[in-house]
Amino acid sequence: MNTSTEHYQFSNKFNLGSTIVLTLLGIFVAIILGVVYALISRFSPLILIDVGLLVGMYYVIVLLQSHLSQLAKIRNVKINILMTFLICLFAYYSNLVTFEVLLFSTNYLSDWISLFLSPIDTITILIDDIMPYREITITKGSSSKGSISGMLLAGVYLVEFIGFFCPILASLFIEKAFCEDCQTWYKKYFFYSLSNEELEDNINNSRVGSYANALANVDFHKDTKDIVTTTGESVSLLNYEYCQCPKCQQKSVLTITKQMLKHTDKGPQVEGVSDGILVNQAYIDQQTDQLFSSQI
Repeated sequence: MNTSTEHYQFSNKFNLGSTIVLTLLGIFVAIILGVVYALISRFSPLILIDVGLLVGMYYVIVLLQSHLSQLAKIRNVKINILMTFLICLFAYYSNLVTFEVLLFSTNYLSDWISLFLSPIDTITILIDDIMPYREITITKGSSSKGSISGMLLAGVYLVEFIGFFCPILASLFIEKAFCEDCQTWYKKYFFYSLSNEELEDNINNSRVGSYANALANVDFHKDTKDIVTTTGESVSLLNYEYCQCPKCQQKSVLTITKQMLKHTDKGPQVEGVSDGILVNQAYIDQQTDQLFSSQI
């Protein structure tokens, strides 16, 4: 049997018009984010604040790109990466331009526009006028031990540069499945159940997509907190990722993953296991689909 018809695969399609428009929107927002980042970074008293700021920028860009790629209905990883790269690039460049204007200019708006349109000048200022002479504070106090400059400063700027482009790693994976017939993203639902060797064997021995019989006697839960065990020891768990088209409700997709449920003082915690995927994005038959749709 052709496995391409048994398991969900992205079509690698995308809408050129909406992708261009939403990428331009993402670039515009990224420029604003870069300006805000530079303003806070310029006047922050400690480098630790900048570290938190960089982490926050990562999550904001990831969230922005994720929403825009879904609105653009991008199912192509390469296009997803390109969109993210452009957003990251303009966020970083806008930050750099703003930082330099704050350091050396008094006529902020006109100089910002002029420098933004001159990338070679922007890089030259960074290399010739900032890195050789600037110091940044890493601890409180005025002691030279609390500041860094020179090559160490260049290293800090390199880390910042890399941090701005880390969201590209998140764009390598498109999390939601897409219904080509309805031109909409699937809705994703998660369920959990206790696991044992017999249940896992039944799943593994089932025909691809036909898991209704194997799961007929399983108690599903929407939250791991609902799973009660008689001991405080770790137990095997199955995580069911059920994806359904909200329009046609056809060609639903199922992923089943083995996990471990550990009970701690802070409550139940779930951890993955090696080689834990039992079912990987398989199209499911009507019986299995009804089994999971009834749990929603």
